[in-house]
Amino acid sequence: MNKPNPIPPKIALGFFLLLCTFTSYAQHVFRGTVADYETGEVIPYATVFLANTTFGVSADEEGRFSLAIPEGNYEVIVRMLGYEGLTYNLRTSEIQPQGYKLMLIAADEELDILDVKESRDPAWYRNLDEFKRNFLGTSETAQSCKLLDETVLRLDDQSEAGVLKVSAIDLLKINNPKLGYRIDYLLKEFKFQAREGYVFYAGYPFFIDDSTLSKSKRKKVEKRRDIAYRGSLQHLIRSLYEGVTEREGFVLRKIYRIPDPSKPGKYMDQLDTTPISPDVLVKKNLEGEVFLSFQDHLHITYTHERESLAYLGSNYRGKPGNQVSIMHLEIDSLKIYPNGSYDDPFGLLMEGYMAWERVGDLLPIDYGPEQ
Repeated sequence: MNKPNPIPPKIALGFFLLLCTFTSYAQHVFRGTVADYETGEVIPYATVFLANTTFGVSADEEGRFSLAIPEGNYEVIVRMLGYEGLTYNLRTSEIQPQGYKLMLIAADEELDILDVKESRDPAWYRNLDEFKRNFLGTSETAQSCKLLDETVLRLDDQSEAGVLKVSAIDLLKINNPKLGYRIDYLLKEFKFQAREGYVFYAGYPFFIDDSTLSKSKRKKVEKRRDIAYRGSLQHLIRSLYEGVTEREGFVLRKIYRIPDPSKPGKYMDQLDTTPISPDVLVKKNLEGEVFLSFQDHLHITYTHERESLAYLGSNYRGKPGNQVSIMHLEIDSLKIYPNGSYDDPFGLLMEGYMAWERVGDLLPIDYGPEQ
């Protein structure tokens, strides 16, 4: 058995709002009209999508929309420039056949989309580069991503010392050519603390498949998607849910963090060399719901792929080892779903390789890997 690789000292943390799950291929029709809350007038061309999936549609000129979706539980996002976004939970078992009227409230403040070249100083561009590195990531796939409209971003490095905060006044559109998606990302929050190496981001991505790809390019994209999936957090959660972590290449061990007497405020990691079965970590209640629960930290080694050279850095001269991550639960137990999602975006903290992979390597939860 390979000796686990040490975790780099810098900790990176990424949170996703993975709040939806689908359990079968039964189709349901979600339909309705988008309208102004104050006037009742229809809002044409609003965007309606299910978070973290490829299921979405634009309303027509009469504000009407219709979307066929698999059975499950979803977070519905409704967006239109000039209006506050609408987010709510939808269970297909409770869909009303007569449809819905989704009411949007006009934004209080006038939107101020400015010309980047005329309105941004050098500090803004430095902050933008910092945001892209920590939000999109630094993998080869992430570096190919492009923000299609940077003017929707609001970059703030003044309100809190040492912290970069980023918000967006509209959907952040990201082109990911290597994975064949355009991502419309509703960014709820982003914070980067450089000194601590801490990154927090939360939001609702919508994946739009590139339907213009040729057959040969489609084959390359599918291969890259499969590589991005293998060893990802989504892959791990699915494996834990199904109880097949070892078969899927994950070796799980407990790791204990103890204070370092020589360095006040620091800690040392003590690794238990005995692998853990997913049965110890995952429990099912009487209703059939599945929960992940453990104390301390979980050391995760993915043995089916080596570390990326982009992860190791340009100065690394050794041989890449297995991908190593550390997981910590911020809550007593975390409900997980068969598609690799989980219900509390603030309940899970990741370090190491899985934390290094950011939005640029993200896949929709309806993605199915090649077997």
